[in-house]
Amino acid sequence: MANKLYGQYCGLAKALDRIGERWTLLIIRELLFGPRRFADLEEGLPGISTSVLTERLNRLEHERLIRRRTLPPPAASKVYELTEEGRELARAMIPLAAWGVRILASNPRKRTEAFRPVWGFLFLRETFDASSARGVRDVYEFHIDDSVISVIVDDGEIQVTEGRSGRPVDVEIHVDATTFIDVGVGRLRGRDAIRQGKLRLVGNEAALRRYSKIIRPLARPKPATPLGRKPR
Repeated sequence: MANKLYGQYCGLAKALDRIGERWTLLIIRELLFGPRRFADLEEGLPGISTSVLTERLNRLEHERLIRRRTLPPPAASKVYELTEEGRELARAMIPLAAWGVRILASNPRKRTEAFRPVWGFLFLRETFDASSARGVRDVYEFHIDDSVISVIVDDGEIQVTEGRSGRPVDVEIHVDATTFIDVGVGRLRGRDAIRQGKLRLVGNEAALRRYSKIIRPLARPKPATPLGRKPR
């Protein structure tokens, strides 16, 4: 393993010594949304081999970024979950994910590229308006094609879970995956998607107003400034 280390006394190099291998950050991405069984991780990581997933999980467990535990009966399944240090890493990944979404804005999805709707919520903390969410306790349920994602707002904090939350829903959002992507990356404004009948919001007027203030898409990407040139 020593030959894989950068051998540099630099914070970025030390971080990459631990998590710079292919698939590692995507495993953290999957666990960001809650504990996962091995089979769940395989499903959420199209293209990874069983042996590579096993090796990466062992390495992350050795680095104390994840841990294994057994769920209580009747499930009794073994799951992987983030440790506190792993959650810190996940939070550090969010700005990187948001930066990547801006790349997606100018690169439409290819037919060969896998997509799971829950991935679209990685950058939500970057665009989420915490000040508007203070004192709010709402549940927003996204129906994206055949997937359901719950966004739970709790007094300035948010939690994203796959599936229904089991709590009363304040706003339902019905949208297809293509429109969800286009609105999320800023290619299409939400109001235009509603007007075109591609996006439907269900909820009382007060809840819809709260939702529109709290949940925002990424800003439209700005043109890149050429290297070595200062923006005007």
